[in-house]
Amino acid sequence: METENEDEQIQKQCVQLFSSTDFIMEPKVFDTIKDYFRHGGAPDQVIELLSENYMAIAQTATLMADWLILTGVEPVDVVNMIVQHLQTLIEKHFEPKKADSIFEAGGVPSWLTEMTDHMNWRSMIYKLAEEYPNCLMLNFTIKLLVDSGHEDEITSVPVAAQQVEVFTKVLMTTIQRTIDSEANEWKRNIQELVQLACHSEHTYLYAQSVLSSLANDAKSMIIRRISEEIELHAKAKGHNVTEITLTLDGTTAYPKVYQPLCAMLSKKALNPADVTTLYKIYQSSDAPPVDLIRKPAFIELLITQLFDPESTLNPEHRPKYIGLLAYACSVAETNKKSSRKNTVNSKEELSQTTIALEKALEICISSKSTVDLISDLNELYKCLRFPIVAACVLRWIEFRIFDPSYFKLDQGTTPVHLIIIDEIVSLHFLLHQKAFELLVRFFEATFAELDTLVHLEFKKTILDRMVHMLSCSYVHPILEYMKKRWEQQDTDVSLIRHFVFEVLEMIGPPYEPSFVQLFLPLLQKEAIAGTIPFRTEEERKCVKEFIDHASTIVSSST
Repeated sequence: METENEDEQIQKQCVQLFSSTDFIMEPKVFDTIKDYFRHGGAPDQVIELLSENYMAIAQTATLMADWLILTGVEPVDVVNMIVQHLQTLIEKHFEPKKADSIFEAGGVPSWLTEMTDHMNWRSMIYKLAEEYPNCLMLNFTIKLLVDSGHEDEITSVPVAAQQVEVFTKVLMTTIQRTIDSEANEWKRNIQELVQLACHSEHTYLYAQSVLSSLANDAKSMIIRRISEEIELHAKAKGHNVTEITLTLDGTTAYPKVYQPLCAMLSKKALNPADVTTLYKIYQSSDAPPVDLIRKPAFIELLITQLFDPESTLNPEHRPKYIGLLAYACSVAETNKKSSRKNTVNSKEELSQTTIALEKALEICISSKSTVDLISDLNELYKCLRFPIVAACVLRWIEFRIFDPSYFKLDQGTTPVHLIIIDEIVSLHFLLHQKAFELLVRFFEATFAELDTLVHLEFKKTILDRMVHMLSCSYVHPILEYMKKRWEQQDTDVSLIRHFVFEVLEMIGPPYEPSFVQLFLPLLQKEAIAGTIPFRTEEERKCVKEFIDHASTIVSSST
């Protein structure tokens, strides 16, 4: 009796399958027919059901594809149309449970391996894996793709973070790509790495641990820079990762340094008592490694506390803040694990840096007007030779110009503070980006207290500073910025015209193709150099010479 019931149940299951559309095309049709016959099924019913439900969908699609080719459509385009439609259907009707049952039925099917050889199908798998993170079949396929060397294609962080093996390979590939990237690709690559590392607390800790281990490599400074970018992003999202940072860089091995440093970095505020503690520790004969206080966040806090005109720092504590800042930025230590050597006299360098910081701070604090600043300009320029002093003065200029009362005291269209930026740019290549970012903020600020014409002249002065930066080899970011301003139509065309002609007066052949690609479109705009009469014959000549040279470069590259 039980056998009969079992036979009937299996027959019903088989009949249900035979009744489905185009079941005769399924790979398991023969196994199903055998099961049906084995449990007493009638051959006539099999033939009837399979033939009645045969709609020839696949064959019809093949026929239509042949017709399209006959009408003149390229075979490659026809294949792409079919693949795209199949992808749409799969994404629409995908069921994780049915997909997982594939493995239960007998291992990895050969067609899955074949699919991973094609970019279109791999893209679909990445998309499905992001939508169905718990699907075993998709997770297995992702691992299969990574093992096959396709980890650089995985751009979805949730997909990469599902499995530690996958995450490790994607992380290492992204780190290597970031290290090897050119300057114009750095921003995009570091952003991808930051998003990957900051996906969760676990991925952050894992990524920072890996970077900490790699920091002993010859490229330790690059690795450290990457680690700092990840830390900054985590803090920007509101996470306090100070303890993780101090643990991984070995600060915990020095409890007397760790406690005050951790307290200040966590609160994002300096405390005179903690600063005094650190100052005394680093003034001792057995001072800990300088790297412990050479953290960007800590340096930034010191600079702000010292050079913010609104700072409430007690003058009695100022020497300790300056001493700590000078120590962090000038003392060199021999590192046996890298090629860096102690090539300078640290004591002499420390003394000179301290004196320069003190002098610069005194000038900045005492300069209540432009006249005061101009009288001390030569002394300030001497101090600017030290990179940390230049960084501090740059920050002070930011505070001063954004002060609501600034333009009430200085009515000139070329504030002396902007001229100081020229000197900083000329002296320190590594401060170019910070200087440019500050100039952009000045250029885009409203400054409601300025008259419209005065504000326009002030913006021209900002552009003159950018032209000077361009002469100091900071080219592409500035041209990209001006091109963006034109494309977004949010800048007075007279300003862009002023920038273009100032650049033309300064440059000369030969020109790099990348420069031409960015600058030529600006010059070809009618509103900039088309219908406007040239101010001088020299101006017209500059435009013609550049266009002639640029046209030659463009034609040779095409």
